[in-house]
Amino acid sequence: MNMSTTYYEAMNAHGFSNEATASVRKSFTCPRCRFTFSLVYARAFACQGCSEAVKGCPKVRCNKCDHEFFIRESTEIQNDLEQRFMSNHICRIVTKRREDQGIQNTR
Repeated sequence: MNMSTTYYEAMNAHGFSNEATASVRKSFTCPRCRFTFSLVYARAFACQGCSEAVKGCPKVRCNKCDHEFFIRESTEIQNDLEQRFMSNHICRIVTKRREDQGIQNTR
């Protein structure tokens, strides 16, 4: 099984549709271990259970080594405005997923 198939299956298993994750599939590479992943993948797995994940957190956490770094450190994010947009966007996706599953967000 290749990595992309595993990723989509994992995201579907956690209630994310392909359409919901399309806008946040930008690649992030951990500055510590060089693992490459997407923001939605990090939020669904590494940030699971963290209250900041639904509050527009400007950081991303590596699923492999647990290192946390700012979204703006990605080569695809050019400035603080893009970082804020991306963090708010992923927040809405995670919030909707939780609401769809009947989980109340504690803000």
